[in-house]
Amino acid sequence: MTTDRRPTVLFVCVSNAGKSQMAEALLRRRVGDAVAIHSAGTRPKPVEAGVNAESVASVVEVGASMAGATPKGIDPDLLRTADRVVILGADAQVEPVEGMKATIERWETDEPSLRGIEGAARMNIIRDDIDARVGALASELGVEQRPSVMFVCVHNAGRSQMAAAYAHHLSGGAVEVRSAGSAPAETINPAVREALLEEGIDISAEKPKVLTDQAVRASDVVITMGCGDTCPFYPGKRYEDWVLEDPAGQGVDAVRPIRDDIKRRVTELLASLDVPVQPLPGDR
Repeated sequence: MTTDRRPTVLFVCVSNAGKSQMAEALLRRRVGDAVAIHSAGTRPKPVEAGVNAESVASVVEVGASMAGATPKGIDPDLLRTADRVVILGADAQVEPVEGMKATIERWETDEPSLRGIEGAARMNIIRDDIDARVGALASELGVEQRPSVMFVCVHNAGRSQMAAAYAHHLSGGAVEVRSAGSAPAETINPAVREALLEEGIDISAEKPKVLTDQAVRASDVVITMGCGDTCPFYPGKRYEDWVLEDPAGQGVDAVRPIRDDIKRRVTELLASLDVPVQPLPGDR
């Protein structure tokens, strides 16, 4: 029988529809599968109610995902065996169970509504507070955090989508990947989608996303592709500008050389990050 020797973290709030789910998603964004990450609520919302839509939108902005998340209660066995048990906010109360490994700790997270800040602005402040805390937690656990790369072009429908797709697949998930556009289109360029399918990569579910300061701030490396000065600059980050032909309005024959150039550049980028290159889906 194989024993999972990864550290286990359990995040808890009252409803398991907001803060604890955000913490789970944000830690997973940083460390991938290196930590077994769970969340639960002391009084979870009904499953059919789902998780908080503003929480979902806020973590998506920085490349995390709460897709498929549903509120759930605390599993006593998980509470007993977790290496870290973290309560988010002041309201939730968790009683220790016999044989617990962890000491229950509480993060008194920022509550912007006390300063009159509501809506998406409130949720983004909460997200950034939690994200900083999960970063510190990952360091305390001795877990290496994945490098994060962001690709930016004008429409986020072609070049940056191809680069993000290659970075995700060629790194085997060892790199946290984001993409965005300074003036995002409505849909992905169909010729780009077809050219990547030839490589075994399906991006049909992707949607162009708007460039945000938060996503740039959360990235270690920022690659721009023809978006000029619209990308925010933060000292200490690695910036590169890739000069590439724009595939907008071109057929798949014209897109293939752009695709291949991007693949080469992404491969070189991964080598510079000491990330081994993995075979693409079409090569396996």
